[in-house]
Amino acid sequence: MKPPFVYGRKVGREHFADREEEVEKLKIAMMSGQNVIVYSPRRYGKSSLVGIALEELGERVYPIEVDCSGVLTKKELAERISSAAIRTWKGRVEEFLRKLFKTTTPRITIGKRLGVEFVVGEENAAFEEALKLPKRLAEVTGKRVVVVFDEFQEVGNLGKDVLPKMRAEFQKHREVTYVFVGSKQGMMREIFQSPSSPFYNFGMHMVLRRIPKEKFKPFIKNKFRESGLNINDELIDSVLRITKGHPHYTQMICHRLWLNALLSKRDDISEKDLEKALEEILNETAEFFEEMWDSLTINQRRLLVAIARNESDLYSRDFLNRYGFERASTVQAALRALKEKELIVRENGKYLVENPLFELWILRISEG
Repeated sequence: MKPPFVYGRKVGREHFADREEEVEKLKIAMMSGQNVIVYSPRRYGKSSLVGIALEELGERVYPIEVDCSGVLTKKELAERISSAAIRTWKGRVEEFLRKLFKTTTPRITIGKRLGVEFVVGEENAAFEEALKLPKRLAEVTGKRVVVVFDEFQEVGNLGKDVLPKMRAEFQKHREVTYVFVGSKQGMMREIFQSPSSPFYNFGMHMVLRRIPKEKFKPFIKNKFRESGLNINDELIDSVLRITKGHPHYTQMICHRLWLNALLSKRDDISEKDLEKALEEILNETAEFFEEMWDSLTINQRRLLVAIARNESDLYSRDFLNRYGFERASTVQAALRALKEKELIVRENGKYLVENPLFELWILRISEG
């Protein structure tokens, strides 16, 4: 039996809640040649969003999806770009190599997936060849090429010459659209919004937020109904009050409710079922949350508790006194540290704990 709620991996349109407007915007941008920068905290569905847009465009585009996670060298980045390009190729591999590589002759690797490997020592030549690949593919195939760099912020660590070379090459590509995806918002903003960065103003910015209640609620209700389960509006409201519309954790809790109902052979989901599901999930994650909590300073803990309690005026004298801060600058330092650790996010002018289950755990321990 297929689960109605899926989390922790890329999903298709069937399991994707809301984002209809974003998908359409992205498709239009891809087809029109408008470069796009997509960023949000982790687990907001960025990769799924891009994947759905590409899937719906189908044969109209030539997709190159490059995962930059953990990339360590220019040679490795060149191999990832080239490997992603060859996987979409419809013809013979020999033809791909002959038509698209001019100064290097990479080796084809066959493992779990088809790939490309360059000779050690030709890192710079390989990198330059890989950057020219999208343009050459557009010329050879006659299609618009869409290049997606997932977790693009990792590329910024490969050397001072990498981003300038990429920008210098990419800006010459007329039939290619570039989509840059990233989860470390500070680094992505530095790359794409800093006037001193080579990629300054290189594309349209698309920032994903948490999903509004009015969009998520009917999705959840329909998924339970399709599974033959009854859930009332008040219970869905309770779930969304906990998750605040976070896509990943909303799907996680709903999946646990569905699974427990399946195991107990019951058709109705109650408030007690939600309490049980939350207890199970918190018990499973308690050790991880404890490790995170132990790694924080006392001021960072104080501020995290305040944000979990929905405090807003973090610099008022009343707030400083209630939470034991001597001065506003101490709050600023703790706030900066929590952002760097990616434990909090700012949405609609307000700070939120990034993981709503961690927030629930914090509230419970702070209340004894």
